[in-house]
Amino acid sequence: MATRTSTAELRDAMFDAARDLIARIGYSEMSHADITYAVGIGRTTFYEHFSSKEDLLIQLVRRDLPQTTEEILASVDPDLPPDQHLGQLAARMVEFVGTDHMGLILHTEVPRLSPEAQRDIAEAHEGLASEFANVYRAGVIQGIFKAYPPRLAGKMIEQIIMTGGKVVMDSDDPKGQVAAIAEDTAALLVDAFRVRDSV
Repeated sequence: MATRTSTAELRDAMFDAARDLIARIGYSEMSHADITYAVGIGRTTFYEHFSSKEDLLIQLVRRDLPQTTEEILASVDPDLPPDQHLGQLAARMVEFVGTDHMGLILHTEVPRLSPEAQRDIAEAHEGLASEFANVYRAGVIQGIFKAYPPRLAGKMIEQIIMTGGKVVMDSDDPKGQVAAIAEDTAALLVDAFRVRDSV
């Protein structure tokens, strides 16, 4: 393996190896030894950078999620009415969860992590969570959406999106079916919150 000239390059190589391993064998099956073998480094070098594979995952999310968040938010016109805005955000999230390795990591592996790791990763999600909350709140104010307790509404949004993403992941052709599944999931989500006489 080629010599890496910087700590950043070495860490990136470990992150990339971990992403690949998680996609192929899953986080719970992956070991630090798998990562060090894939990168061509020793155990000591791994522990010079990360205290555990959980620490590596948290730092991987912190590295990759902000850019993904920006891309998702930039893909949706912020001036859309709240129902259309929520629907498009939900569709982009289903696509992310169902077809991107980071989406797979976040929505299949995070529930198995320690409470501290879950908290750290939730903080990395904050931009997306805030956007969903703001769009939902705007829809309530405009009389488009029913008003539910914020925690309940947030969990409903999260679970519907995760379910759509899981259906994509489990399909025979994720890339071929993601658009239709994302559209159906978004429609279901918006309809779940919509005030009936606002259609």
